[in-house]
Amino acid sequence: MSEMNPYDSFRQISEMLEKGLNGLLFQSINNNPLIQVTKLGIEANSRYIELLKRNRELMASYMNLPTKNDVANAVKQTMQAEEKIDILEEQIWNLQDSFALATQEQNKVLGEILEFTKHIHFEWQKASQELAALSEMKNEFEEMKRLLQKDKKKEPVLAAK
Repeated sequence: MSEMNPYDSFRQISEMLEKGLNGLLFQSINNNPLIQVTKLGIEANSRYIELLKRNRELMASYMNLPTKNDVANAVKQTMQAEEKIDILEEQIWNLQDSFALATQEQNKVLGEILEFTKHIHFEWQKASQELAALSEMKNEFEEMKRLLQKDKKKEPVLAAK
């Protein structure tokens, strides 16, 4: 007692239809006249499409309208220009950074020179004061020498108490 499953019969019918369609497809693929006719149709259609493209470009040039190629070239050149602008912007930023660093270094060196100049000025003033003191001492020594020589000419007097 076998039970009849409706899905089994449906599966069998589907397999038969699939085999029939596959056979029909293989026959149509191997059909040489069909392939030749399709080839001729494709060649004629491609020539017609090329003719339409040429006519469209001619009409566009007469009417001074941009073609698809013109727009594509313009877009390509625009993108190249944007890339070059980006590169130039980056180079300008690098130069600005370099100038800022150079300015900082220059200000640092100028500050060091200013400090050194102040130090030299202070030392110069100190040396000038010491020279003035030494000159005064020299004058005093000369005065003492002169007084001693003046006193030498006099006879020494012994003082008694």
